[in-house]
Amino acid sequence: MEKLKKSSSFRYNEEDERTLLEDILDFLKIFVIGTVLILLFINFIAHPVTVYGKSMDPTLKNGEIGFTNIIGTLLTEPERGEVVVVRMTDPDTQETSHWVKRIIGMPNETIECINEQIYINGEVLDESEYIDENYKQSMIDQFGYFNMDFGPITLGEDEYFVMGDNRPYSKDSRDTSVGPVHKDQIFGKNVIVIFPLSEMGVK
Repeated sequence: MEKLKKSSSFRYNEEDERTLLEDILDFLKIFVIGTVLILLFINFIAHPVTVYGKSMDPTLKNGEIGFTNIIGTLLTEPERGEVVVVRMTDPDTQETSHWVKRIIGMPNETIECINEQIYINGEVLDESEYIDENYKQSMIDQFGYFNMDFGPITLGEDEYFVMGDNRPYSKDSRDTSVGPVHKDQIFGKNVIVIFPLSEMGVK
């Protein structure tokens, strides 16, 4: 009986022995799998986003970090009022950058601004859900305006009119050098802020 116990113990310890090479190979497997999963996540599901500038204040502030939903652009159509990340290409340098804006006008609509009020096809657009009235008034007190008059602009079949929430600071579809954007320029939908922690949430 004693002999059998020693034999079993020996076999267990022998099977449990691992070489340094085996440990390294296991680590490399985990590392490669983790890297692949991260790459799949940021290229097909969500993509890191850093907010630069004041164009989306106070909804999104300069320096906030988060992710935008890439796969959502494939599964659902863009909607008015959504925060989107738009792919913009500089016509001179051909360099691509990503801008965070909000969809205001939809394809085939006519959009204009008269006396601080946005109109869509002649109807007043309610922006109370995302435009902070106190912040709007502070901009009017500072600059004398919030929404500068423009338009009317009639959008094409595949055109979207995007604007920043902080209208005096935002370069967007109102600028003739930018103009309306096409659906294939909409890179991501919404921004999930993860830093700073105090601002964490979906915008």
